[in-house]
Amino acid sequence: MTFLFYLLYLGTVAVLLIGAQLQVLKSALVCPDWPLCYGEFYPLVMGPAFYESLHRFLAGLLGIGSVAWAIVRFRDVRGKALLPFFLIVLQSLLGWATFAYKLPTVTTVLHLIFSLLFLASLEGTRPLSFDEILRPRWNAKLKDVTGLFLFLLLFQFILGGILRKSSLLASCEASLDFWSCWKLQSEIPLAGSLSLIHRSFGILTTFSGIFVFSYLAKHLPRWRAAALMGNALMVIQLILGLQMGRSSSREMIFWHFTAALFSFMVLLFLILRLRRYEYHFFGRPVPTYLNDLLDLFKPKLTILVVITLLVGVLLAPLGINLIYLLVSLIAIWLQAAGSLALNSYIERDLDRMMERTKDRPLPGGRLAPKVALVWGWSLIVCGTLVLILTANLLTAFLGLFAALSYLYVYTPLKLKTPYALYLGAIPGAIPTLMGWTLATNGLGGPGSYLFGILFLWQIPHFMAISLYRKSEYSSARFLTFAQTHSFSFLRWNIIIYSFFLMLVGMAPYLAGWRGEGYLFASLIISVILLGLAVAGLFLRDENDRKTWARIYFFGTLFYLPLILGILLVLR
Repeated sequence: MTFLFYLLYLGTVAVLLIGAQLQVLKSALVCPDWPLCYGEFYPLVMGPAFYESLHRFLAGLLGIGSVAWAIVRFRDVRGKALLPFFLIVLQSLLGWATFAYKLPTVTTVLHLIFSLLFLASLEGTRPLSFDEILRPRWNAKLKDVTGLFLFLLLFQFILGGILRKSSLLASCEASLDFWSCWKLQSEIPLAGSLSLIHRSFGILTTFSGIFVFSYLAKHLPRWRAAALMGNALMVIQLILGLQMGRSSSREMIFWHFTAALFSFMVLLFLILRLRRYEYHFFGRPVPTYLNDLLDLFKPKLTILVVITLLVGVLLAPLGINLIYLLVSLIAIWLQAAGSLALNSYIERDLDRMMERTKDRPLPGGRLAPKVALVWGWSLIVCGTLVLILTANLLTAFLGLFAALSYLYVYTPLKLKTPYALYLGAIPGAIPTLMGWTLATNGLGGPGSYLFGILFLWQIPHFMAISLYRKSEYSSARFLTFAQTHSFSFLRWNIIIYSFFLMLVGMAPYLAGWRGEGYLFASLIISVILLGLAVAGLFLRDENDRKTWARIYFFGTLFYLPLILGILLVLR
């Protein structure tokens, strides 16, 4: 098992480095055919074609290895073992689509981010032996410090990927030093601004990294070697940055990426051990102020909002300024985070009644209610104003409407009627439509389809939740269909909406937006989901029904990114 882990881990690092080499050489997609390259399985002459073939070959081996990893780790970590395989499937789709359709910069950057997430999924599911001697001296703030720095580093990866892939550094990299680039910023506002942001954050990231790794080396004697290695990498990055401030070369750019990648790997090693040790010792994250503040914003949900919104952007026929896109995504995240903070404020008394939510920051008494109130409204107002300035009024209005309808229509109504679910599905489906309006400043077309599929998907998804969490919702006085209707009503509705999802999945083909490849792929995943729904017809035992509802719920979690993914890549 350990041998398989290192094979997968080192193979992923190799794929990342080969991909970086192709980008630096401006030779990505050099092979005109797929999966062969100039008709050969593996060109023997060293050059761009050789590197691209090697990149594809290693990626294929990683796909096979991720299946083996899921099999050997499923017994210990259950569903988490499937995550590396799921990510490699998404990576394969993105890689093929990038070749077939020459997709835009955002897609290529996502390809890089998914590779980093694949590394994280491997590290997060590898077997660990826990040292109990650390329990009495546990410092929960260490994970906050490490997590913040990891976020900074990921942001740098995204900026660097955008710059490198889209050639925005053409006027501002090899021939200009930092200060010359600064002076020419007004003449090259897009390339100059993005380059300066990347360089400025690079300085911030390097010096904060030296502080973070020194802090970790002092407080984590068990992993001091890793922290010191991270410090050494920060010094190397600083030296490379100073050199590139004078002049840069392809080799220097490659080593710059390599040092950043190894810094990410060291951080990943530390943050995941901190989190996994904490769960092992205490069964949950130990509360800190920063952790509680982030919990108000429900980061998993807000990240889902941004991801679904990106699908709408990528489907739009018009291009969008990358800097405006980045700023707009942050603004939409602010709107979503603010509305979820206010939702935590409104439902704080009800959350105390549910086992799943009673230990959240507000019901647990660790944060004052006014903290959520101030942060919530501040983020919504700030996000709306930024969208008006950087995007368009339509997108800003849709975001504000989604936030307010979620808070003041859906939230109070779910205490009075189970049919509030249908109203709540409207703000839940708006983010994908916002992605379309962000790029086109208009409604209709594929944007309407995206809204429809997100709307329909939520209904059976939440019906399944209400079934296996029926007792919790009853204790909090939430009215769901599980409380007011029979199991027979729910299972038939889940079947009907799963069938409607299959029909809506065919709409892009029937409208002429997508071809037969998309049609067959959408039918396969829709039929699998429908099969899970139909399985509920044959259950009689109460515990079996709860198990079925939980399995169907997780099935919907896999269905959504797959249907959106094939919509993007199978044209």
